[in-house]
Amino acid sequence: MEFICDRDYNYIKSKYSPFIPNYEKDEQGAFINALGQNRFERVDSIFEEDSGLDGDLIQRKILEQDEKIKHLSHPVRKAMALKFVLENTRIRCDSRDIFPAINCIDRPLDKTLIIRWKNEVFGKLIPEVNKKRVYCCNSGLATIWPDYCHSIANYDRLLALGYTGILEESERARAASPNTPEEEEFFEGVKVTYEAVINFILRLAKKAEETPGSEKMAKALNNLAVKAPDSFYEACLCAYIYFMVSEHVDGLQVRSLSNFDRVYYPYWQRDLERGVSAEELRQELAYYLMQFAAIDNYWGQPVYLGGTKADGSTEINDLSYIFLDTYDKMGIYNPKIQLKVSSKNTPKEFMLKALDMIRRGNNSIVFVCEDTMVKALMHHLGLSYDQARTTDISGCYEYSPRESFGCGMNYVNLLKPLEYALHKGCDGVSGNMSGLDCKDVSEYTSFDEFYNEYKRQLSHIVDEVIEIVNGFEDYLYVIDPLSLLSGTFESCIKNKKDAIGGGSVLNTSTMMFGFIADLADSLSMIKKHVFEHKTLTLAELKAALDNNFVGNEKLRMKLLLDRDKYGNNRTLPDNFAVDIANFLMSRIYGRKNCKVRGGEWCLGFHVARQSYDQGPKTATSPNGRLIGEELSKNCSASMGQNREGATAAILSVTKLPAEKISCDVPLDLGLLPSAVQGDDGLEAMYGLLATFMTRGGHALHINVFSAEKLRAAQREPEKYRDLQIRVCGWNVLFNNICKVEQDGFIRQAEALV
Repeated sequence: MEFICDRDYNYIKSKYSPFIPNYEKDEQGAFINALGQNRFERVDSIFEEDSGLDGDLIQRKILEQDEKIKHLSHPVRKAMALKFVLENTRIRCDSRDIFPAINCIDRPLDKTLIIRWKNEVFGKLIPEVNKKRVYCCNSGLATIWPDYCHSIANYDRLLALGYTGILEESERARAASPNTPEEEEFFEGVKVTYEAVINFILRLAKKAEETPGSEKMAKALNNLAVKAPDSFYEACLCAYIYFMVSEHVDGLQVRSLSNFDRVYYPYWQRDLERGVSAEELRQELAYYLMQFAAIDNYWGQPVYLGGTKADGSTEINDLSYIFLDTYDKMGIYNPKIQLKVSSKNTPKEFMLKALDMIRRGNNSIVFVCEDTMVKALMHHLGLSYDQARTTDISGCYEYSPRESFGCGMNYVNLLKPLEYALHKGCDGVSGNMSGLDCKDVSEYTSFDEFYNEYKRQLSHIVDEVIEIVNGFEDYLYVIDPLSLLSGTFESCIKNKKDAIGGGSVLNTSTMMFGFIADLADSLSMIKKHVFEHKTLTLAELKAALDNNFVGNEKLRMKLLLDRDKYGNNRTLPDNFAVDIANFLMSRIYGRKNCKVRGGEWCLGFHVARQSYDQGPKTATSPNGRLIGEELSKNCSASMGQNREGATAAILSVTKLPAEKISCDVPLDLGLLPSAVQGDDGLEAMYGLLATFMTRGGHALHINVFSAEKLRAAQREPEKYRDLQIRVCGWNVLFNNICKVEQDGFIRQAEALV
């Protein structure tokens, strides 16, 4: 690998659980392609036993210690548990890496205190709320789980103050005015946490001092223990320690590594002025990126570049280009890169560089349009321009103002209310009464009457989900107080509250709506074939759906081949998609979430893995999709239905009012390799991106593939080990996904024009 020698590369990979693709075949001779990796498994083999305690013993002792301090508050008890782990986990420094190794990366707090407190809350305090939540998940109506695990630190503050500076500022705020008992508990949690991290850094520094070849690391760690980082390497090391402690010890996901080029460029420039060579700095960057490539988070570890300065000029700088170039030459796909782009100032040269990487297969890149995000945040949440301009991007393509904490693991299935409208309120798969009682299909006299019933069922689901989520979000602070994150938030120190307990700048809850293309296509087929052309009755269509089109293959093909499908710039389905988006905004905007957090509800159309997970729980749909088949991804066309090309797909999705939707409206775009070759092909890709931006799109990511190549990779995976595929909001290697998912991408590639 460029920038990292083989010896060092192999060691860094060994610090984390190994990624082992499985090329075994099932009984039908198809490759299973099961994942062999778990990023939260410890790798004990590289650590000396005398460097700390065994990880399993640490987990037992966490619980033993907690029994002795049960009279204390949860923030303090969790901080004490974190302190115990950092004092006792095995550690290693090595001349083959400039970042230390930590043994307890298996989320020991998540497996001990947090799971215990979660079970206490859901099992004893709110069992009825949990019963409803579990029913929604099991039925495929909505996947809902407590979201206390998505975060982005205020990296500007973390790097400007360092760990000691944050601790000192917190203690000054604590002493400045009288505090309630709850506020004292908050500050004590921050104090114990940051003292533990500082002592851990000193422990790592001592280990580095004892390790030949780790002198550079030792010096940097000793500096970080007493002051803020002063060099590019120290800034990277500071952020790495935060990441490892938060993500892998504390159990709070770090869903961004920062606005990297903006945040780190001053350190980069300072080092150059001091005489540090560009080659050495690039190597430090490569070793930093390699940590996350080796951890290989399935969802991808996000980092973003770009944005707009206060004077209206671009944040793109020399480091932006160097970052992409280094990443490209390393041939990695983790971390995943989000580019915060604007039609007003992002250099074309920079976007062409990213597009060229994508067309060559390094496609772990998403373009997130800043102009759209700014409008959405100002329109819905009433933010100032500067608050909206400096918004962070995290996760897949989510965005929120700096120092915000949003909860959003609430995925609603837009096809379920359609099942209820067709089955008198019953689930189309189980037959259980899950929705509102309504008419028999034979009694609908017009499409408008049927469509209004669909909206009534959908509105009821929205109300149910809000009631369930509000019912448990009041307890998130009880389950998992976030002292480490809260210390990086000036707002939390000022408000004397935890980031998840109402202390953040914004405390939103988000409902994600899945499969809008399948819904728009299904409504189009019902309106067109049942109520307009009258080629069959609604009762006859329902019977065919209930029988999974068995004996009605001609009808199914007629529905599948109908050209009025979303994603092709067709008026009928696109209008349904827009109308549903507007209806959902009218039902959600302005509604409050739980009392403790004190925020508002938002909505988006990101589906993560729900296209696969909710597919088996979703009945056969009127667009020709069979029961169990995957559902449409994000705001993209239904599988195999984007027949009019990339421009048509962009024209469809940009009809959605993304500038009013304060979460994600992403498009997954597929392109054939033959369409992007040469200078003309690159310009064509740029033209598509420019159209997407100027028409108010939100997030665009691109797969460049052919069905022939994907089939070849499926047959002979060992020849295509590096073939990447973009899955919703992250990248995977094609041969590390199951055959069903592979077949879906092949179908998508077959439809490309």
